[in-house]
Amino acid sequence: MEGRVKQGGNGRIFDRILEMGCVGAMAMILFSMMGVSARVGIRYIFGVPINWVIDVSTILQLYLTFLAAAWLLREEGHVSIDIIFSFLKPRHRFFLQTINSSLCAVVCAIITVYGAIETWSSWRLDLYADMPLEPPKWILLIIVPLGSFLLFIQSLRRAKSFLKKYRSGNFMMNE
Repeated sequence: MEGRVKQGGNGRIFDRILEMGCVGAMAMILFSMMGVSARVGIRYIFGVPINWVIDVSTILQLYLTFLAAAWLLREEGHVSIDIIFSFLKPRHRFFLQTINSSLCAVVCAIITVYGAIETWSSWRLDLYADMPLEPPKWILLIIVPLGSFLLFIQSLRRAKSFLKKYRSGNFMMNE
């Protein structure tokens, strides 16, 4: 949890938003698992598939990914290959982590902006997804800018934490 920062005020509110997203993602996983299992069971028992389950599960996979990503970053749970970091001094590790988190924030900001533009265009043009349920495309896309914005904020928080530790000389990794 090297990038985790104790927050006050707005930080606590943001943390609650991340936790709600995580709980929502867990509920979506559970619903998808139960829905697909029910679809298979009903199809083999009664010979009638529940066709909408696949579309809903596909949409939920997109949503749960974006809802849980910022929470996972806060918890330092993302997969990382840190072989390079293992050869560096702690001071250099924190410096590179600051740069890494800052670059991640920039990429997330770009995805947020372009995701919002695409979502708005899909809503304005009244486009529908090419799926059997034919949901409005903006409903599928809106989670991209929202989730990317949460990742942007969390990446900034992480960069700030690493920078603070880098400047202070406090190189304890698990604070």
